[in-house]
Amino acid sequence: MNDIHYETRYVAFLDLLGFKDMVDQSAKKQSILNKINKVLNYTYEVQHNNYDGFMSLVEFGKQVTTFSDSIVISYSTSTPGGGFHILMDLIYICIDLLDNGILVRGGVTVGQLIHDEQKCFGPAMNEAYTMESDEAIYPRILINKNVLDFDLENPGLANTVEQENKYLLGLIKTVPGNKNLFILDYLKQYNELDDIYAYLDFISNTRDFIIKNLSKFKENERVYKKYEWLKRYYNETIQSFHIDLGEFLI
Repeated sequence: MNDIHYETRYVAFLDLLGFKDMVDQSAKKQSILNKINKVLNYTYEVQHNNYDGFMSLVEFGKQVTTFSDSIVISYSTSTPGGGFHILMDLIYICIDLLDNGILVRGGVTVGQLIHDEQKCFGPAMNEAYTMESDEAIYPRILINKNVLDFDLENPGLANTVEQENKYLLGLIKTVPGNKNLFILDYLKQYNELDDIYAYLDFISNTRDFIIKNLSKFKENERVYKKYEWLKRYYNETIQSFHIDLGEFLI
């Protein structure tokens, strides 16, 4: 039997928040069962499209594994701009799932990993999982600084290091008091929707979603704190634009 070897890869581990509670409720509520089915069809498509879809990226070093309420995406660090690509993948996933009333928590790092269509394991997977389960706490995706460092060593083919750095910084927010962690800034990525009107619809729906769940979970301190955090992030995003979006504040 031939020896196998770890590869240095970017890896993201994502968890769909509230999934277990939804499953528990789904036996008695058809609408929740339908929602679970829709969301799992979506996560399946994320994996299916990478291997059998029209825009498969396997040849560019991308691998995807989905199971139950989790998604793992990885890229080889030899892929030019691989760090940027994995962050963009996560932005689309966060936006799509939030539009379906599902919040995501996750961790992204770089390290030793074996990942193909059949299996995914390694120290980097363990680290990404720990970032999600122990450190993220709120509905956010934490990003290890090593993701940026590796990406800038091998930027996108059309980019200088300075351009790549600018693009990366446009996708993230700093974690106060921690120079080694960042947060994926998916709510601010208005350019990734069809037009400004689609973005305004998205933030309006997000606003309604937050307000609804702040009311729903006001007696559940653990869950309520997550929506409080999301409210702060949402309001910070709205206030960061150079146009008046005050009507969308919570």
